[in-house]
Amino acid sequence: MSPMDTCNQCGEKLVSARGCSYCEGTFCPHHQLPEKHDCPGIEHLSKTGDRFDSGFDGSP
Repeated sequence: MSPMDTCNQCGEKLVSARGCSYCEGTFCPHHQLPEKHDCPGIEHLSKTGDRFDSGFDGSP
């Protein structure tokens, strides 16, 4: 990560970038979750039958 990285969703300059493991994009903390940046990786998971679960809703 370089000091001038920006969020791929909103363009915010980043001090600490967060990478998405599904699309490998760089995002601010607000857009880090795949559902917050319209991640193309989620569509791939639905086509392959895998289930996407960010784990943040508390369900098992």
